Amino acid sequence: MSRKTIYVFHKNGAVSHYYGLAHLCKKKNINLEYREFSIFSKFYKGLIRGRFSLAKKQLVNAGFVFSLLFSSNKKIVLGIAPFDSKLKTLFWILKGHQIYYHTSWVCWDKSFHPKNKNNSPEIFRIWKNFLEKETVHIFTVTQKSKEGLLKNYEINPQKISVVYHSLHTAYTTHLPHKRIPNSFIYLGRLTPDKGIGELLTFAAANPVLTLTIAGTGDEENLVKDYAGRFPNIHFEGFVSSKEKLIGYISKHQFLVLNSKTTKQWEELFGLIIIEAMSQGTLPIATAHSGPKEIISPHFGYLFEEGEITPVLAKIVEENSFSEEKSQIAIKHSREYRAEKISIYWKAILEIK
Repeated sequence: MSRKTIYVFHKNGAVSHYYGLAHLCKKKNINLEYREFSIFSKFYKGLIRGRFSLAKKQLVNAGFVFSLLFSSNKKIVLGIAPFDSKLKTLFWILKGHQIYYHTSWVCWDKSFHPKNKNNSPEIFRIWKNFLEKETVHIFTVTQKSKEGLLKNYEINPQKISVVYHSLHTAYTTHLPHKRIPNSFIYLGRLTPDKGIGELLTFAAANPVLTLTIAGTGDEENLVKDYAGRFPNIHFEGFVSSKEKLIGYISKHQFLVLNSKTTKQWEELFGLIIIEAMSQGTLPIATAHSGPKEIISPHFGYLFEEGEITPVLAKIVEENSFSEEKSQIAIKHSREYRAEKISIYWKAILEIK
């Protein structure tokens, strides 16, 4: 008898969003496979940039899409941005299959979403029908996301499960390191919506602290410039190795995430927050919907946009890091381990 298979069908694969589901599938002896629907753009990118493995991967994705047209009842976890017009085509392709929608979006009143250019009445109708009638179940990354759906659509609350993102197994072990005093680290995209400029300005004016930045993006040259002029600012470039990332995190006292709301985005979770907590590094983050559900004043700090400078100044002045807070952060991070989070994916096992 062949093993059952669950498919994650996402624009970019997003394996890091499904560690909990992967744990559940492994425990239940179920295959979990990842497929992407942004096929043509990635196939073209692969050819143009000489990344033939990327182009080849899209042939596999195309074959999967083709197979959906001639099969039925596959379990599909669909990850697609709210009000994306691609849903119209995808829903036609997925007709006859079991669709489980996975989302981190919180603002479901149509006033703020990533696809503002596609906000036609027809698209809104398609999404309303999809959410209310065509999904077997909906998994939201935060409680606020679930509340937003219930407020704006006629959905049975039992049809929605809150499933936080979970930690990669590499982060389930705490690496004790001697921490750098007054040390702050940022890991992620180097883009304006991450508030990098404010962090650099503050660090440049406060040589008593150490700021380490790792990542890549449009503001990489800005970071390099500051790192070249100020000895307390360090740039590590893009770091892919989880072992190296853990090493950097565990040597710093604080993680700082200065996210800025844009017309299409806010910080909807923040995987790096729970990763930092797993190493006892205290998170400091903008009070966006994701960080607000993760961070407690017992081990971390939340601030409103534009208020990071006084918050950092107070932390430095008071030397706010403590081993007690660090241990609380580690303990709290265990709630995000894959084996814990996997429980909340259980609705996908129900037989339909």
